[in-house]
Amino acid sequence: MIGGDLVRKLAMVTAAENFDHIVQSEKASNHKLVTHGVYSLSRHPSYAGWFYWSIGTQLLLCNPVCVAGYAYASWRFFNERITEEEYYLLNFFGSDYRDYKEKVGVGIPAIKGFTLTPEFNAYLDETKNK
Repeated sequence: MIGGDLVRKLAMVTAAENFDHIVQSEKASNHKLVTHGVYSLSRHPSYAGWFYWSIGTQLLLCNPVCVAGYAYASWRFFNERITEEEYYLLNFFGSDYRDYKEKVGVGIPAIKGFTLTPEFNAYLDETKNK
């Protein structure tokens, strides 16, 4: 529980002005891809931290039904949110984000993020060469 909270806070501090609680659909002029610090261990450390924190709260309360419920609900929420966010991040940062995505996992079991199709990869390669 404490570890999850610490990871979430480290993510916010590391990302600094690049962190937002709302998924951004437009790239800000000062928006940079953060890949250092805790982001070198997880593409979405804030989400991973919250995921483990939420499950930890129920473990602490010895509430097995809610452990399962929180794990399921949190996993569903973050799977959808990460997929959406990565679509935008790939559009913002192109092949730089694709390369980062290939090297660093999400940090939440079985969540892969946005699925890259051959067509989307070709689009990223095309935009990289411009």
